[in-house]
Amino acid sequence: MKCHIPGPNVKVLGRTIHALARFGDELYLESLSDCILLRTLNAAESAYAMVKFNKNFFSYFNYNFYSTEENEGLKCKISMKSALHTFKSPTHMDKQVENLEIKLDPVTCKLIFQLKCKYGIVKTHYVSILDCKAMQAIYTKDLVPNRITSSQRMLTEALSNFQNSDDQVTLEVSSQSLLMRNYIDSNLDLCKIIRTQINIKPSEFDSYIIGAETIITFTLKEFRALLAFAEALSLPLQLHFEVTGKPAVFIVHNGSTFEAHFVLATSKPDVATQASSQTSSRIDKKRKENSSPYESSAKKKPHMDAEITKCLEDDSHLFNDIEMPEDVSTRKEDLNGQNVSQVHFVERNMHCDDIPASPTSRIKIKSVFKRCFESTFDPRSIQGVVLAENSDSD
Repeated sequence: MKCHIPGPNVKVLGRTIHALARFGDELYLESLSDCILLRTLNAAESAYAMVKFNKNFFSYFNYNFYSTEENEGLKCKISMKSALHTFKSPTHMDKQVENLEIKLDPVTCKLIFQLKCKYGIVKTHYVSILDCKAMQAIYTKDLVPNRITSSQRMLTEALSNFQNSDDQVTLEVSSQSLLMRNYIDSNLDLCKIIRTQINIKPSEFDSYIIGAETIITFTLKEFRALLAFAEALSLPLQLHFEVTGKPAVFIVHNGSTFEAHFVLATSKPDVATQASSQTSSRIDKKRKENSSPYESSAKKKPHMDAEITKCLEDDSHLFNDIEMPEDVSTRKEDLNGQNVSQVHFVERNMHCDDIPASPTSRIKIKSVFKRCFESTFDPRSIQGVVLAENSDSD
């Protein structure tokens, strides 16, 4: 295979490589008699992308330039990182590159990308071929009941309302509207998750044909990638799909030179479980709002009693020499009803009879440091031999 690509089309090829890199790590290249196909597949095998460049996309095209057989073209697999290294900045490639030549070196079995830039600069990239095989996905896009054509800008603005942490998006289509919302796992707490839902009318689309109402869910990462590709080329996006469980096909093309298919696997969300979870969460929230604050404090009291009792048991030896106040009743008269209950609560838990005795192992230590806790301490009261006299003469 050998082909030449003019400068303006090199920018399109560079953006295509960058879009495919967001799908998979390997790039499959196949040359046919009238086109060149670029394919990739993600690791989970849930997203597939294929870009077809027609013969009029190239200024020169020979699909079996180095082949010995007449009807045999190039079939190879290369690393996506190597392809990205060739097209580092596709935004400015049309201003720098005048021509791109792609050919196969039969001696070294490498794919050669030769960029002829301005001022006579030539950049040559040798990409190793990992395998000599092609990849083909089986799907249908023509005989489907649901077809939607939309501008990429409208869908991009709709996705801007979703969180970056959202992994999947759900489309619920009917003849009256299209409902787009983020997919939430029913096992999660819906009260702690942001739910995003957008209702789009059929008049917002360029074409809206719904033959079978359905609900489909697909990954949001690849959806954002294909939207960025369509936005970079300023082309509309077509969505062809059937029912849940069947793949959804997104098509971007300009009519004559190239056509891109992005196939995403779909799944059906557990709508019934999510609806029941939403209902139960609303009921729980309503119960919390209607509940009295005194009831909530009463419910927390047993837990607080257990914690305070545990603390008193652990540190009971610290309260052995503390005299409990007896005139607590005089303080109750000046307090309101809520504080009175708190005084009763403290009095009940801090009663001397409820506090267990100190362990016997700590009695000796307590008697040693007993005088340290007294109000006054006279060192002269200690009777004993002075081992070392004061160094001062006074």
